[in-house]
Amino acid sequence: MASRNGWTSLSEEALDSQNREYHERLSDKAAFLKSLAFEIESEAKDHHRLLDDVGGDFDSSSGLLGSTLGRVQKLLGSGKTNRQLMCYTILVVIFFFVLLSYLISKVRS
Repeated sequence: MASRNGWTSLSEEALDSQNREYHERLSDKAAFLKSLAFEIESEAKDHHRLLDDVGGDFDSSSGLLGSTLGRVQKLLGSGKTNRQLMCYTILVVIFFFVLLSYLISKVRS
């Protein structure tokens, strides 16, 4: 074994082999991190698209609720006959809810 600058050929081969092994591990980890980054990016895009859709749904439902509330306020403010009609409508709705809950409780037991 000849010595060259204080290193033997055996130790150079061992270091070279170790370097190749470290290089292989590092490239595997880098490939894993790259794939993970792509997965995170696709998930973020999907969530962003989902949130945009939900925002649009909330906008449309707030417009619907706003117009419905406006109609109810107009109905309440337009006179005594409309108030009686509104009272009867509320009583009918409450009656149907009570009837529905009664029927559901009978079906369960």
